[in-house]
Amino acid sequence: MHPVFSAIIDECSPAGQTRKRQELIKKIQELTGRKLAVYTASPSHPMSGIMQFDAPPFEDCMRVCDGSKGDLMINSPGGDANTAEKILNMCRFRFTEEFNVIIPNYAKSAATMIALGADKVFMGYLSEIGPVDPQITVNLPTGQTQLIPARAYIQGLEDIRDRVNRGEPVTIYAPILVQIRPEMIAFCRDAIDFSKDFLRRWLPQGVLKGTAINPEGVIKELVEGERYKSHGQVINYNDAKSLLGDNVVLIDPNTDLWNFIWELYLRSIQFLNSTPNAAKLFETEKSSTTIQVMIVGLLGTPSPPPPPRLPASPPSPPASPPSSPPS
Repeated sequence: MHPVFSAIIDECSPAGQTRKRQELIKKIQELTGRKLAVYTASPSHPMSGIMQFDAPPFEDCMRVCDGSKGDLMINSPGGDANTAEKILNMCRFRFTEEFNVIIPNYAKSAATMIALGADKVFMGYLSEIGPVDPQITVNLPTGQTQLIPARAYIQGLEDIRDRVNRGEPVTIYAPILVQIRPEMIAFCRDAIDFSKDFLRRWLPQGVLKGTAINPEGVIKELVEGERYKSHGQVINYNDAKSLLGDNVVLIDPNTDLWNFIWELYLRSIQFLNSTPNAAKLFETEKSSTTIQVMIVGLLGTPSPPPPPRLPASPPSPPASPPSSPPS
């Protein structure tokens, strides 16, 4: 006979939850034959983006990933592109023979950039990546700030120039032009150039390796907005495979592999949402690090943590999905 009540309490404790997630990591590793590192960002914390302070705890977590083949399971809204490239370099340094990215739900913006530098990108039928056009923060007349695409900022100026060249009085646009700082224009162009240079560097040795796909075509769609106009636009498995080729692989939703990945994702999100000030969770089979950031309100008092939220279960899988589980 085993004590049931104490076992339940232990499983619900933070340590018990960590053990359960690490058991799932081991099960996934057994199915893939590769080591697994997990980067999960909270969907409800305002500081969940990829940032410079991610590197030290992520490295501390990765130090116990002792294998030449590995996967990074990432769920993130994006963030700083320079840090994304640093994390990509860290993963490729550890996993010298093979490095893949697994996306349980979404890996947007800078997180998409990490995925594009991997050998393969494994997606579920509900997974998504997104455009990698850089965003900039602009000040609104209300005193608030807003993120807008750097591409839209430049295109807006070019549109004004074209209108003036066609004969419209420049005085009409004077109130707008006097608010534009020259250094902001240069910043936008540099940010766009960085995204393009990133794809030119990493696509040939990453997800486009072994394909005949021209990186310039991918740049037009993901950076220049030739197809994807919105920064948050969904690029699902079918779109990603059409754009990036056969190194984008669908995980069969009827397999144990997908079930373990989805459960690990749900348990990670639930842990973050139920832990005060938790922004990110980095884990392997042997390590677990939670990044906690307290947000201070306008009056100098800590803002209360958001209520716990558990993501809804995924919709039922399609009747006959294509089957291409990771090898």
